[in-house]
Amino acid sequence: MPRYFFNVRRDGVLIPDHEGDELPDVDAARELGVETVRDMLRLPHVYGEMREWQKDEFVITDEEGATVLVLPFLGGSDED
Repeated sequence: MPRYFFNVRRDGVLIPDHEGDELPDVDAARELGVETVRDMLRLPHVYGEMREWQKDEFVITDEEGATVLVLPFLGGSDED
């Protein structure tokens, strides 16, 4: 199963995800990203207030390091 990496871009700086997640495809990676942002909205006591991270985005890459999806946190929370 392919591995996808959920790097975070904050203020123009890319924070790498060195572990990644094994997922069947890009659609599953997108779904995990959206679920993560929803959790962030539900759990401000864990992740901090939205204003602190709302402009961040996931830069999801594959095992080769190629970007397969960019998912803005604020926009990602509204998508199904």
